[in-house]
Amino acid sequence: MLTLVCATANPHKAKELEELLRALGSFTLLPRPLEVGDIVEDGETFEDNAILKAQAICAATGKAALADDSGLSVIALHGQPGVHSARYAGEDATDADNRTKLLTAMEGIEDRRATFTAAIAVAFPDEVIIVAEGEVHGTITTSLVGSRGFGYDPLFIPDEGDGRTFGEMTSDEKHALSHRRRALESLVEALRHAGRQ
Repeated sequence: MLTLVCATANPHKAKELEELLRALGSFTLLPRPLEVGDIVEDGETFEDNAILKAQAICAATGKAALADDSGLSVIALHGQPGVHSARYAGEDATDADNRTKLLTAMEGIEDRRATFTAAIAVAFPDEVIIVAEGEVHGTITTSLVGSRGFGYDPLFIPDEGDGRTFGEMTSDEKHALSHRRRALESLVEALRHAGRQ
């Protein structure tokens, strides 16, 4: 059983990570300590930011830490919002603010292809870092569809789905297709290969 401290401060993301790790096997995910302050996410890629967060929580707790950095990249917007997905509409932006800005930016654009990417890093106290990534391709809707999930879920229709947005799917349905699940599956394999699981 591998015990990991969760680096995310986003309760929705933490819940998804916990559900997915439970389904994938022998993991215990501890909550991020309340006394740990904000972590500066100034990396240029999802992987950079995941590593930054995992290292910071590992250093603060002395325990192995798991961090996720994820976001939506839209082809017609040259990859935006990308690593700035959570802060697309500003530092204190809500999910609704970010969705509104994206829909406004996409007005009149026919090519609505996009990719959800998740990079997940585990940092160990002996300075070993293991990282994995997962992606899911899809298209952006022209309006909000569905009230489930979080972030950009009501705007994203995965190519491999049945035409519904992530915002219309149950947690299990979303997990079956999601970038986060794919990243965690790759991470589990990498941990086993490295003898850490």
